[in-house]
Amino acid sequence: MSFDPKTYSSLDDLRAQRWYLAGSEELIAHCERRARLLKEFNELANTDRKRGDELLTQLLATGSAVPEAIAPLQMDYGINTTFGAGCFLNFNTVILDVAEVTFGSRTLVGPNCQFITVGHPINDVEMRAGGWEQAHPITIGDDCWLGAGVTVLAGVSIGDRCVIGAGTLVTRDMPADSLVLGSPGRVVRMLNQGDDRLEREDLPAGAPVEGLNFGV
Repeated sequence: MSFDPKTYSSLDDLRAQRWYLAGSEELIAHCERRARLLKEFNELANTDRKRGDELLTQLLATGSAVPEAIAPLQMDYGINTTFGAGCFLNFNTVILDVAEVTFGSRTLVGPNCQFITVGHPINDVEMRAGGWEQAHPITIGDDCWLGAGVTVLAGVSIGDRCVIGAGTLVTRDMPADSLVLGSPGRVVRMLNQGDDRLEREDLPAGAPVEGLNFGV
């Protein structure tokens, strides 16, 4: 029986977490489209917010909100990534969205963070050399903050209101309200339990907790 690699190279294969070969006309077309949109977005260098938002709207999954994103930004496909309202991406965010990547509302991503949904065979060196890949989705909850240089690996789910410290490597699921540090990341304590000293205590009298919208 002849082997047709295109049978193992559709967007549906990627999203279904099947082993795939990244060489079909369908995937190449998606990658070329992503490359054109990101090239223009990154070359704007944050000088035209309106046009940048238009490009991200075209790039991201249908129905996604548009994050405030600081160029440069790198993605594999774009169409597999969804944001909730009010998200922020600092510069050099990398999203390898071979499988779906979902960010909850108001989540903040620091500089040089990476979200890696895709992997290669570990035990089978010949299969790895043959170009086979497999992807698993990543989910980030609402109101999370990921510090500079965080890496989130394939298949990980991070609950709402988590804080992931700078440089952390997240290799497994993290429950809501966790402070996560280290490599690999581990929960060092729980947040939002009602007994934390809140930073708002240091604000000047009358200063609003929600801050100000400067219209940018």
